[in-house]
Amino acid sequence: MNQRRSTLRGDLTPVEILALLGTAGALDRRQIATRLRLGIATVHEHTGRLLSSGYLRALAPQTGTVGRPRIPLQVVPEAAATIGIRVAADHLVSVVVGLDGRIMTSDQSSFDHHSDPVPQLLDAIRRYLGDPSVGPRLKGVGVAVPDPVDPATGYIRFSPRFGWTDLPLGQRLRAELPIPVLVDNVIRASTTAELLYGAGREHDDFLVLGIGDGVGLGAVLHRRVHRSPNGLSGEFGHTPVSSTGPRCPCGARGCLETFTSDRGILRAARRKGLADADTSIEAVRTRSASGEPAIIELLAEIGTILGRAIAGVVNLLGTPAIAVIGENHDLWPGLEPGFLEAMQASPVAAAHHVKVIVRPWHDSQHAHGAASLALAHPETFS
Repeated sequence: MNQRRSTLRGDLTPVEILALLGTAGALDRRQIATRLRLGIATVHEHTGRLLSSGYLRALAPQTGTVGRPRIPLQVVPEAAATIGIRVAADHLVSVVVGLDGRIMTSDQSSFDHHSDPVPQLLDAIRRYLGDPSVGPRLKGVGVAVPDPVDPATGYIRFSPRFGWTDLPLGQRLRAELPIPVLVDNVIRASTTAELLYGAGREHDDFLVLGIGDGVGLGAVLHRRVHRSPNGLSGEFGHTPVSSTGPRCPCGARGCLETFTSDRGILRAARRKGLADADTSIEAVRTRSASGEPAIIELLAEIGTILGRAIAGVVNLLGTPAIAVIGENHDLWPGLEPGFLEAMQASPVAAAHHVKVIVRPWHDSQHAHGAASLALAHPETFS
């Protein structure tokens, strides 16, 4: 593994220990080793460092056990924290997350993607750094953006949604801030959170499907979030589906997200006479929730397109689970019949057996994922 990728990924073991104790409560070292499938010596090494840093505390030894008393360890949530920021077209969602993975505070502020994003992001971050109740505990910042970004540098070559080109976002933020900054794509940010606090509690390999104004796919393989060297992984929405399909913002025709994103769903609804130019995706969600037959049928057709694309990935990687996240998770009851039919088309393929987990969704969760990125960054605990 080259230096650039090794530095980016770091060793997630201390963060996984903190996440486990934050969700499961106090555990002794043998229990930690068993749940994370680690060697006991590795657990001793990392918990020793976390104890000396004040991030863990030792509780009273357990009595009534055979052999040496076992000492439960407990995370100290308030000992350190990270900032997470989700960048959307017209607003920023920012959170502060403690060592136990829980959101301590959150905020939303306006954002103009037509203007320089750096001063706007710095204003949001500095509000937390200047807050005496949380500022001294902040160890890192994660920023999640909706388009391709090189996670090693935070460099954005081109953002189809925002129109940014050749933007050294990470470099500019790091030059102004006293704590480490990591910039990454929103789907990889949320995939990191899913590894630490969600599907990663049961699975070492899984996918994270994000559905909303775009479509993204994150992959965890052998308990590592997959990243390509150039930051282009996860751009699942630009999978070619039809050479004669609608024009995508990326410039190509017939990308997956031209059929399955907000815009794609509304375009299909208008084509079938189920919507007009003023119909919003929120209206489609409401009609889906009420069980309107024509909308349900439309969503099943779109679910089939999505399922066929996902089936190819699952059959290639053999991942046993998919977590579905994003603003359109509440359309899943309509998408699911077509999706599952496509996934289960072949009984001998891996996609036939995959487990689908649908997560309740809130706008702050991409920001929570960004904070998880910062927590997992090797500089955060240096």
